[in-house]
Amino acid sequence: MDIVADFLKQVISNFRFADFLDIFVVSVFIFFTLTWIRRKASRSLIIAFCSVVILYISARLLNMYLTSQFFQAGLTAALVALVIIFQDDIRMFIEHLASMSTRHSKRQLLASNRTVELIVDSVSNLAKDRIGALIVIKGRESLERHLSGGISVNGRISVPLLYSIFHPETPMHDGAAILEGDRIDKFAVRLPLSHNLAEVGEAGTRHTAALGISERSDSLVLVVSEERGTISIAESGHLKIVDKENLRLRIDTFYSRIIPQPLKEQRRLKLTADARLKLISVFSAMILWLVFANRIENVSRTYTMPVEYRNAPSGWIIENPKPEEVKVSLSGQERAFNFDHNTLVASFDLTNLQEGYQSVPITVKNMNLPKDLAVGEISPENFTFRAYRTEHVELPVTVKTKGRLPVYLEVMEIKPIPSSIKLIIPSSRKNQPGELTTEPVDLSAVKQSTILRLRVITPAGAELYDENQQWVKVNVNIRQK
Repeated sequence: MDIVADFLKQVISNFRFADFLDIFVVSVFIFFTLTWIRRKASRSLIIAFCSVVILYISARLLNMYLTSQFFQAGLTAALVALVIIFQDDIRMFIEHLASMSTRHSKRQLLASNRTVELIVDSVSNLAKDRIGALIVIKGRESLERHLSGGISVNGRISVPLLYSIFHPETPMHDGAAILEGDRIDKFAVRLPLSHNLAEVGEAGTRHTAALGISERSDSLVLVVSEERGTISIAESGHLKIVDKENLRLRIDTFYSRIIPQPLKEQRRLKLTADARLKLISVFSAMILWLVFANRIENVSRTYTMPVEYRNAPSGWIIENPKPEEVKVSLSGQERAFNFDHNTLVASFDLTNLQEGYQSVPITVKNMNLPKDLAVGEISPENFTFRAYRTEHVELPVTVKTKGRLPVYLEVMEIKPIPSSIKLIIPSSRKNQPGELTTEPVDLSAVKQSTILRLRVITPAGAELYDENQQWVKVNVNIRQK
């Protein structure tokens, strides 16, 4: 008991708001998955699905290496296969979410009491006269993707109009009529057929089509059998024979479901609907979180991060900064390491610089580490560099020479272009900046006046203000004696 109590105490103390969101999102996903399985899948498929989940959890808990590797290798392929196999169901689920966020007016979707009476009387009379009929009452979800053919009517619902649509001598009496609110939108529409032969039983094509559209939408479908004179209702993938009174009740229930309730009532219904399935989903999500996400034991890892310095004042030179990288050991729970380690950096603010050699301690304050992680060893412990203030000076360019001209030639002028260049030198050397010279001109190789391109040699500790001026032109003018 003490072990369980300590475990629960540690779980509660480490529980974050992000963990609550994590469990909530997974609970919603499990709830919709279980809802779909309950609606679509057979009992054997449910048992197989639960067995696979239990096997995977057991493999993780018991460190069954081969089984875990098998699951990891096949997970991507299984997900792709599931998307391909159940693409229609996934599309329906997305359309269902879209319909939940779309606001339909009551006038557009809801039929009046008089219209409901007309529908009930018309269907009952059609069944009595054994005239086959297929009527789709539209819900909140769009039907266009599932329908083909049809003739637009947009006429008000009436008994004569329904009779004329489904009368056996009418050329298109075998199609479906689409009702929306108080109006008939289309007739002679072709519907998708269901593949659930067990639900269809011995019924004909009309019932198969009614079941097919009910599997793909939230509509209510009324079917009249011309062979038996019965009335059937297809809804949510289920087909059931009803009498006149139950027909009226089912239509009223359908409209009360698709039309939004008052806000207070709507919230109450959302909380209480499928309460047991919601509790199962929350409990399952909590178990999964405890197994996979709640890693209480601490782990340690070492990261290498680059060093940067910023806010160096203008006119200062940072020389020989070391190190270029810093190693830091971090420890904490496994989930705390869920970050991009490429973003780690050791940063130093050089706003308040001083001249000379400096050594700055490397601490946690210099690092952008994620929270919930403890810092162990930092190597190296100091960031070292030499800093000095600089001045801009302009020095004349002196052209160096070597060798001699032939005896019959003499130098008229040796002129560098430009004649002076701006340098950056330490402030401490402002009064003795040194000499700015060029590579030597070999006079023994000069036979006539020429222009040479020579590299500039800067004094020790100085830098060119403009890197493009590391070369100068030198005019060498000579003449015969």
